[in-house]
Amino acid sequence: MKKIILSVLAVTAVTTTSAFAADLSGWAISEYQSANEAGLVSYSVVSNDMKANITRQEFCELAVNLYKKLSNDAELIEPEVSPFEDTDNLAVAQAYCYGIVSGTGDNKFTPDKLVTREEMAKMLVSTLTAGEVNFSLSDESDAYVIDNFDDGSKVSDWAKASVITALNYSIMGSAGDNTFKPESATTREQAIASINRSYEKFANGGYEISLPTITLPENNSEIEQGEFEISWTETNGAVKYRVLIKDSQAQPVIWEDVDGTSVTIDAPWLSTNKDYSIIVGAVMADGSECYSVPVDFRYKASEKADKDHHVYVASNPKGQALIDEAAKYLGVPYVWGGTSPSGFDCSGFMYYICKSQGISLYRVADDQMHKNGTPVSKQDLEPGDLVFFGSGDYATHVGMYVGEGMMIHAPSTGKTIMYSDITTGYYESRYIGARRVY
Repeated sequence: MKKIILSVLAVTAVTTTSAFAADLSGWAISEYQSANEAGLVSYSVVSNDMKANITRQEFCELAVNLYKKLSNDAELIEPEVSPFEDTDNLAVAQAYCYGIVSGTGDNKFTPDKLVTREEMAKMLVSTLTAGEVNFSLSDESDAYVIDNFDDGSKVSDWAKASVITALNYSIMGSAGDNTFKPESATTREQAIASINRSYEKFANGGYEISLPTITLPENNSEIEQGEFEISWTETNGAVKYRVLIKDSQAQPVIWEDVDGTSVTIDAPWLSTNKDYSIIVGAVMADGSECYSVPVDFRYKASEKADKDHHVYVASNPKGQALIDEAAKYLGVPYVWGGTSPSGFDCSGFMYYICKSQGISLYRVADDQMHKNGTPVSKQDLEPGDLVFFGSGDYATHVGMYVGEGMMIHAPSTGKTIMYSDITTGYYESRYIGARRVY
């Protein structure tokens, strides 16, 4: 087991969290599992919100994965130079070489542009063609297939044959309300479903990966703030595993490649009383990837770290003034270089709070540790003392001690001003000193 330094497990079953609520629709679960068993899914797609719309570059990765399985081509072309000026993504270059995609003009691919439904149909059919599978491309004599849709006339001429073919083979379907919506974007989970249906319809079969299954924590668990363990079943042939944790907006907050089938997570910046999901992927020797079904959990504040309701008390009135002032900014976002209530970095927060109380500090954490105030031993800490973290004698982070083993600080990008425990986990291991500045 590898330990990630990114706080032992306290899990209790709950029934209030809905699985897949943020990241994967109920209808898409079986398609997602099947696509992963076939090695069709890529990290760039799974690591984003699967309910959100897919880009041209992301769809190229899915299409190239499909081509590999349809053609049984073990060694794909790897162009030394990208055919486009605005992306060097290998899958895009390969998709172009195999005639799956084309550019958008002026040597551009526009990789972040969203894929429309008619573009997806075109790319799917082009992938089938490149893979030399046995299928019939519509000659548009069966145009009634799209004419039956209320918006069938909106399908572009260049896409009609592909849209009809995709509908005929049920690799795409109606967008609802008797519409096809050819110019609308398509979501990542919809793209995964169409790629999977194409594979099931036209592949010769024989390729199936046993997906990793997360065994700890259980789905819909509460995990108490601190270190926790994730474990999963082994996938035969995997050369490594990828652990991904997303927040309730399906944005990745932790991602790491690991060996073995378990890992300990120590992530003091995770927000308490918030929902997260875990996905574990297996990377195979041939480069194929497969990902587990997400497991949802709530990261629950420990009693000691309940920052939203706890009031910290200092014996010294100057220390009390400092921690009371700091508490006013709970929830303010971390901003690198920030020294104002619109956003703080760690030393900028200390600089601002102390200045408000008539205390002058140097701007940088290491200078604050070596040039401000007087040293204080850890056992003699009082609320209002500055506490420093880093390596050796060099401080890379600073917070303000508030009592009871806690500090208030600006943690890192993507986080907000919060209380954290300095007696366990990451902050205990990186603690290097303290200064009293009042």
